Amino acid sequence: MKVKYPYPSINNVVKTHHRFQSQGMYFEDALNLSNEYYRNINKAIIYKKPTPIQVVKVDYPRRSKARIVEAYYQTASTTDYNGIYRGKYIDYEAKETENLSFNFKHISLHQMQHLARIDEQNGLAFVIIFFKKVNRVFLIDIKPFLKLYHDGLKSIKIADFEVLGAEAKIGFSPPIDYLVAVDKLYF
Repeated sequence: MKVKYPYPSINNVVKTHHRFQSQGMYFEDALNLSNEYYRNINKAIIYKKPTPIQVVKVDYPRRSKARIVEAYYQTASTTDYNGIYRGKYIDYEAKETENLSFNFKHISLHQMQHLARIDEQNGLAFVIIFFKKVNRVFLIDIKPFLKLYHDGLKSIKIADFEVLGAEAKIGFSPPIDYLVAVDKLYF
């Protein structure tokens, strides 16, 4: 008898962990779960970087119920994730797109510059992109990413990611096994 196993999708994997917040947060939540998995098996220590904020007003109805009412971003955030893997510093920006290409307008210049500086110091610097339409995740090192940007392209097609990057496996444990793609790109 043939058994048909469901092909994992990021949305289904995250739903099974009951830790999603909104429709647009599935990719980030899947990365967070993947990083938690990597930490638990001592494969890598990677965390989501918090965005620095300046708290202006706090409501104190009770001490145990304090909540921030007004806050502002202190500085522009650099990238989404950083940590250490196989003795190397790792830093990356996570993006998702509904299209079969990634438009450069969806990443800030200061984020690309930050990743370039990480690369100059021999760190692992890349962009990881989830193509929602086809349920595929690709990593691309910052060097070819910046080359395409400086060549004046408006976007990068998924076919370019297939050639220049590495595909991350989508599964259940971890939801996005992107360190296999990191190994293909760097080790």
